[in-house]
Amino acid sequence: MYSFDDLLRSLSVEPIDDFLFRGEPLNMRLKRIYGGQILGQALAAAMKTVIKDEGEPAHRPHSMHAYFLRPGEMARDVIFDVDPIRDGRSFTTRRVVAKQRGRAIFNASISFQKIEEGLDHQDALPEGIPMPEDLPLGIQAMRDVLAREGLPETIAAFEEANFPASVIDMRSHLIERQFKTGDYPAAYGYWFRFNGEVPDDPILHRALLAYISDHFFMGTAMLPHSVNWNSHEIMGASLDHAMWFHTDIRVDQWLYYHIESPRAARARGLSLGQVFTRDGKLIASTAQEGLIRVGKKRNHGDSRM
Repeated sequence: MYSFDDLLRSLSVEPIDDFLFRGEPLNMRLKRIYGGQILGQALAAAMKTVIKDEGEPAHRPHSMHAYFLRPGEMARDVIFDVDPIRDGRSFTTRRVVAKQRGRAIFNASISFQKIEEGLDHQDALPEGIPMPEDLPLGIQAMRDVLAREGLPETIAAFEEANFPASVIDMRSHLIERQFKTGDYPAAYGYWFRFNGEVPDDPILHRALLAYISDHFFMGTAMLPHSVNWNSHEIMGASLDHAMWFHTDIRVDQWLYYHIESPRAARARGLSLGQVFTRDGKLIASTAQEGLIRVGKKRNHGDSRM
């Protein structure tokens, strides 16, 4: 299990040349590197080539479009090669290729914009969402569902190892949908807040948001089909991932992540996400298509470990 300091160190990425960075994998109980980690590290590497001094940059990232090419090995560091494609007055562009063993496992294009004023509108926070303080701790709510459904405690241990409550507090009024199969709407949402002191660093706040943005995208696409990671053998992999940063980002406050899946077909599921502050400001939008191959049904009591 990793700590909050481990997460910050991993996402900070170590410079080894002007446009080369090294990222350390987190100690997660996964067979391959979690996609959100690569997203956060790639974004941090790109931002470090745009921000030359401490403080907010003149150009801030407004969009990121990424493809996952190969599984990342948990036992090896990742090298991030940043290509400074363009430095302009209004827009700056970076291309990032993440490599292990000399082969690309991920690439992304990230665009930065100088802050401008212009038209302003947004979607509203979905109605009827309980506030985070009115919801139980995520890990406790998870264990309650597992006990009620007669599912193994090892599922909760697996989730806690990958998203420790000491690192990130996640709370959802829809937690049952993660573990109990049913004919649900293709929608999910959860509050999250990082449980540590996040430095006043624009790179880390955006990298941490990218890190959590990959959580439960594919799970949302499975909700209408009575299929989840614990009920069936699933071969799943993130294929591509996009983010749009609409305004200032701070992840040391409660944020609500609303996810919907408008379509699943041909072993792929598309999910769209929106990140809101508790007062209803839409600060980021996301999209991802994932590979979802459904295999045999698990025996009762099995977990995805």
